[in-house]
Amino acid sequence: MKKRLSILLGLSTALLAQVSLAQYQIIPEPANIKLSQSITKKLNIIQEKKNAQLGPEAYKLTLTPKGSIIEYSTPVGKSFAIVTLEQLSDQLKTSPDGIPTSIISDQPTLPWRGMMIDVARHYMPMKDIKTLVDTMHFYKLNKLHIHLTDDQGWRLPIPGYPKLKTISSKREEMEGNKTPSEGMYTKEELKALVKYCADRGIEVIPEIDVPGHNQALAAAYPEFFCSPEPGLKVRTTAGVSKDLLCPQKKEGLKFMGAVFDELKDIFPSKIVHLGGDEAPTDKWQTCPLCKEARTKKNQKDCHDQMRDFFETMTQMLAKRGKEPQFWYEDNASIYKKGQTVFTWRMGKTPSTIKHTHEAGLKLILAPGEHCYFDYPQLPQHNNRGWMGRITLEQAYNLDPTYKLPKDQNDHIVGVHCTMWTEYLPTMDQVLYRAYPRAMALAEKGWTPKESWSWDKFQQKVQAHKPSFEKRFNHSLERTPDNEKPFK
Repeated sequence: MKKRLSILLGLSTALLAQVSLAQYQIIPEPANIKLSQSITKKLNIIQEKKNAQLGPEAYKLTLTPKGSIIEYSTPVGKSFAIVTLEQLSDQLKTSPDGIPTSIISDQPTLPWRGMMIDVARHYMPMKDIKTLVDTMHFYKLNKLHIHLTDDQGWRLPIPGYPKLKTISSKREEMEGNKTPSEGMYTKEELKALVKYCADRGIEVIPEIDVPGHNQALAAAYPEFFCSPEPGLKVRTTAGVSKDLLCPQKKEGLKFMGAVFDELKDIFPSKIVHLGGDEAPTDKWQTCPLCKEARTKKNQKDCHDQMRDFFETMTQMLAKRGKEPQFWYEDNASIYKKGQTVFTWRMGKTPSTIKHTHEAGLKLILAPGEHCYFDYPQLPQHNNRGWMGRITLEQAYNLDPTYKLPKDQNDHIVGVHCTMWTEYLPTMDQVLYRAYPRAMALAEKGWTPKESWSWDKFQQKVQAHKPSFEKRFNHSLERTPDNEKPFK
């Protein structure tokens, strides 16, 4: 009788563990979970081990009835182990009978799991950016891409160029809202952000958009451009300006050298995102200096000139120990073999994967139909009459492999979401649209394909709502009528 009771008790414990495993509420889903046949109510760390066999972001977490043992090879791996424990602690608070013991062996599938925040269209206070960083770390995103310059504002101070602050950082209004906007970060603030992110395993990648998206710069320093309109002001609407840096003007190239010097001093990352997208070459086509240069260099058109400009920027960065990234436009020939580009245009990713693979480029996935999280997520939310709608399920439907064999997608190094802020003037509005969709991106960049589950992911998001609001002072509830309007 005692033997039968012992067997039944063992089966009951194992069954409880299996049921609890189905309810593990970790986002992103760990790479591997091996259950034990016991339950724990204690998650305090009782032992730490350095394990050189683990990768730089990997960790091993052993949950026992007495507490937790963590193994890692780097501080980043340790921080991710602790994040997982924090999520399990949230779960334990709602599971009075405990959670199953297990061994969690975890590491990311993709090395790049990023988020872009646009602070050019709307300046974001540094304390708010740090809140965004905290949410990123909690879901193991590891790249903060900060878009510092655009037609509507310039946020990076450059010694010797005071009009960046007095002119380029200020705007009369945005889309007719009659609300002035301005802001410029200090070098000290940006360095502090870099350290804050590094302490959380997040690399900060600055973006200085060239040659286009530069009306704010043209308003202050028109001498850098081909033929800017007299009295040009910082742009107050969305859209694309035709004012491109003139690749032949020495004063403009000197300015870019000063920009790159400042980036080198502030940002330890070896990467500088140079934008490079949406750059209509109308003025290059007619500019006498550009026409003369094309003739001298035997360039057949402005595409050749763009390639040459990108090469000049690449060489300038290389002298400072850095390398560029670009938003991919549908012409692989303008990029240099080995460079990294981002796919972003709606519906273009399958062809971009093919063309970038053939050209020997590395690729980061930010397809508009899955990863443009500034777009509304419910049908009732304002799409400005043109934005696509990306539901949480559509975000989760991203497949970084694009169902291709390994020898056709092995140049894909990561996933990336974008938070453009033409219509998101506050961090509260940014967080509203970023989450919970950024949790889907995090899982698709971290978790092996065989462990993806839309049904389970939905359950986990629901479970995270109370703790997310308590931890970050922001609700994850998304309803047709609870989004704050843009003013």
